[in-house]
Amino acid sequence: MMKRAKAIIFWVIMIVGVFILLRAFIGDYMLKKNGVCAKAILINEQNRVRSQKATLLYEFNVNGKYYKGNSLEENLTRVGDSIYVVYLESFPSINKPLKYFEVGKIKCNCNK
Repeated sequence: MMKRAKAIIFWVIMIVGVFILLRAFIGDYMLKKNGVCAKAILINEQNRVRSQKATLLYEFNVNGKYYKGNSLEENLTRVGDSIYVVYLESFPSINKPLKYFEVGKIKCNCNK
């Protein structure tokens, strides 16, 4: 019984890990091919990962609902400035700032 429980826990952890990795790769691919542009505002919330510098979050609106993401912007004095973000129309929670992508590697028509 204990062996079976350990096996189930192992496979659940493996499946969740694979899902997280695939979501990142598939999300980037889909954003490059089918991303929709939007203007976002840098907000006074920060994302800090361990010893890395803090970065500002952004917020944008799609059909009356607000979504947030990491702007990758380390200049914390830019709160209130606007940036362009790319999101999936079907899943706006999957989004990245336009500057995340290499120039010419995304089929998005954002006005820079």
